[in-house]
Amino acid sequence: MPVQSNPAIQNVPSIAWDGTVAFSADIRPFIRFGWSFQIAGVIAVDAVFRVQAAPPSPANNCLPGTFVDVLAVPMCDENLLPGALATVTIPAGTPVGSICSATIPCRPDAFVRLVAVSGSTPNVRAMLVRQGPRN
Repeated sequence: MPVQSNPAIQNVPSIAWDGTVAFSADIRPFIRFGWSFQIAGVIAVDAVFRVQAAPPSPANNCLPGTFVDVLAVPMCDENLLPGALATVTIPAGTPVGSICSATIPCRPDAFVRLVAVSGSTPNVRAMLVRQGPRN
């Protein structure tokens, strides 16, 4: 019997941004996470998203509490100002149909989400891809 490869076993996607609404997801059960973006329309102006995170709700551990902006964590080749926020920018002119990806180098809290900041964000679709399991 042939062995089948099923990447969905270790890589769990969920909708993060549908062009209008941001959706949060729990990253606790997973070892890594990142976002995959598909360009669904013309990016006339840089599409900018901010990363937010939340702890579990005190009333229900399975739901997010209050979201806050995530601070950027500088990489070796970046010179960030103190207090810079974690953002993802899809540059103007990115061709329709393109697939882009982004992540952050930290686990800021139990839940994460993307928030549209400015630009052609309605023309972008995003999935949160979690890899695991952590346990």
